[in-house]
Amino acid sequence: MNKIHLIDKGQEEGRHGTPQFPFQAFSQEDLRGQYFVPYHWHDEVEFLYVTRGELLLRTAKGNRTLTAGHVYFINPGTAHGLFGKSPDSHHYALVFRPELLEFAQYDLCQNRYLEPVLTGKLQFPVGDGLDGETSRQIGELIARAQQLYQNTDPDCPAALSIKIILLQIVEILFCKKAFEAPETGPFYQDGEEYPLRPVFSYIQCHYREKITLQQLAGTIHMNRNYFCKYFREKVGKPPFVYLNEYRINQAAALLLRTEAPVTEIAMNTGFDNMSYFIRQFKACKGCTPSAFRKMEHPQAVPIV
Repeated sequence: MNKIHLIDKGQEEGRHGTPQFPFQAFSQEDLRGQYFVPYHWHDEVEFLYVTRGELLLRTAKGNRTLTAGHVYFINPGTAHGLFGKSPDSHHYALVFRPELLEFAQYDLCQNRYLEPVLTGKLQFPVGDGLDGETSRQIGELIARAQQLYQNTDPDCPAALSIKIILLQIVEILFCKKAFEAPETGPFYQDGEEYPLRPVFSYIQCHYREKITLQQLAGTIHMNRNYFCKYFREKVGKPPFVYLNEYRINQAAALLLRTEAPVTEIAMNTGFDNMSYFIRQFKACKGCTPSAFRKMEHPQAVPIV
């Protein structure tokens, strides 16, 4: 089961993979249009390849519809949320520390190509500008890396193959002159500068408690009316709709990984009314909490 665990301030807990191989691959299928990755940020770069349907990527710089057959890149430090936009979708994601690309021997490749990427002088492209053939080539490499990540054969040099694949993707991007100069400073600062970061951090810390509109607005020193308008403009939905979706996502994860009673899970995710909890859960997941727990292969595995 693929999960992202967040620490208090919205940054993902620890690093993906292991210290020896800081890499993790995901394959996510959503057959109900339920996909929901709460806003977060991490020090790794993320490669996305959508194979079916559409997803909505929201960042501080705007919203982007991710469509089937295309690849997209999220630079380190970028605050982002990913949401289902079509009834049926599937995508791959590779998340890794840029340092994984490095060579022990400092050579021409390290100096001319990798160093600018590692230091933030060059950013990975969003991906929209890549032609179809380039997206197809990179997409196939991303899918192959995910398959290798799942390989448990001790005789398969999966880590070596994955590193070669990542370097092949970098090679393609350089050949296409696709890398971009950052607009303002190193991209590692983007998550810190995102105006709504304190709001998401507050929700992640306090979603189990009663939260008022005044508390959310106060995290960024706005009055309630303007905050509602601003939040909706940036996130695409009212603050309490996002909050309820966040709580339901947490509840869904608890249903799958614990045997706690449904009533206890409802209380532990900020719901003090069972009938309201069940209504909200059905609206987000298409079934009751009990039915969701019984699914052998639940769609849209919760990202928490």
